Amino acid sequence: MQNTHLRTYVKKHPDNKMAWYLLGKEYLNEGQEAKANYCFQQAGEVYEAFERSKAPADIWVDYQNKLVEMGEQKEKKQRVRKLWLTLVMLLVLALVPPADAPGFSRDTATALTDALAATDDQEEQAGEASVADPEGNDSSVFTAGTFGGGSQGETALAAAWASAGSNVQTSAVLGMQVSDQWSLWKRNMPVKYIIQTNNKGRLTAQSYDAKQCDCEPPEVSTEVKQLAAAWSAKQEVAASLSSAIGTYRKKNGSWPKNVNQLAQPFPNNVLGETSPGMSQMFPVLLAMHQQGKETEAQTGSAGENAIDSADVFGDTLGGEPFLKEPLEIVVDKKNHRLALLSGNTIIRNYEVGLGGDRTPEGIFVISDKVVNPNGRSNGEFGTRGMQLSDTNYAIHGTNEPDSIGLDESLGCVRMNKADVEELFALAPQGTPVRIGTDLLPDTLVIPEAKDRYKYTLVPKQNNPNKTYHWLN
Repeated sequence: MQNTHLRTYVKKHPDNKMAWYLLGKEYLNEGQEAKANYCFQQAGEVYEAFERSKAPADIWVDYQNKLVEMGEQKEKKQRVRKLWLTLVMLLVLALVPPADAPGFSRDTATALTDALAATDDQEEQAGEASVADPEGNDSSVFTAGTFGGGSQGETALAAAWASAGSNVQTSAVLGMQVSDQWSLWKRNMPVKYIIQTNNKGRLTAQSYDAKQCDCEPPEVSTEVKQLAAAWSAKQEVAASLSSAIGTYRKKNGSWPKNVNQLAQPFPNNVLGETSPGMSQMFPVLLAMHQQGKETEAQTGSAGENAIDSADVFGDTLGGEPFLKEPLEIVVDKKNHRLALLSGNTIIRNYEVGLGGDRTPEGIFVISDKVVNPNGRSNGEFGTRGMQLSDTNYAIHGTNEPDSIGLDESLGCVRMNKADVEELFALAPQGTPVRIGTDLLPDTLVIPEAKDRYKYTLVPKQNNPNKTYHWLN
């Protein structure tokens, strides 16, 4: 066993003379007599007793292994206790304003400070005190959680608090609204909390929600707002690209080699639009799919251009994409809504026109993706069309915008021009489409025009060889 394990154990348990003795034996085997003699001096009578014994060497190896194993088990228990302490503190934190806010409970502030100090003291005794990075490296990360409807984002807060430390100086928790079982994603989600690590390694938390803290919170800086908006846009790009990789694999039985393979002319236009950031994201997301671990962004099998996930998603809590689940489209016939989902997070929720009973219910996938169906941008299908499986139904634009929200089609899903163009860009070919009744909230989730998902349109996505007869 390498003496690094024993050194760690001795550092945490300096009173264990047997550990000192075993470490001395390790150094002696490596020819480091000076270090060995120092360890033997610390071992004292244990050294004297066991040097005279004739016990087989394998006994000492077994004992040494057991010693380190017991140390690791003890450390694991301490981490679990610390986690529970953190969760308890966060439950309190979620119910009170920050320490510098009017009306804040000083008793609560003292309890939080004392609890953190006790944890820090224990770690310092073990040689593991959290301190600022001596090289001055600083990082800021973002995450999001649901706030409202009884949810105060405790899970996101707990993750941000537990992950903060010397390598992460600032963690910002953005707030998603909640509607029934859905979380509503938006481009400009408000900053709810910022957790920071000061130069002494101490954690502080600031609430930016006036209702939450019962105070007048400080203004979130323009820089943080800009970073948060950029982070949100980046997560949408990652979700689209990740889903495109998955659907390409299902369709072709092999993995794409680069973004260009996903962004081909019709009919191989898995992606409708490409972003400059996709080339950097691609090897990381590909490796995640290949390894079958959507929660671990490792790049061991991503090919020659593999990039460390920390270089790509280092601004995201946990170093992985926030929107992990593959994209799905859900159409609600009752509320005339079409939503783009990742798991239980609604990324977009548009108003659509339908055909009442003429619009079929069931599960479909986006097959053909066509720009200017039938060669026209102002025709009955508008500028974009997405056929639903091998049917005459499609999601498309319309030259009758007044029909949006009504049941006037022959069965297809009609969308406004800006909405269908954004959906076309976000949802890859092969995206599943579920049509049913009473599935979605009524709340619209649509960005402002300047925040729309709009990048570089893939060329030649028209299909001049086919006339579409969708049931408009």
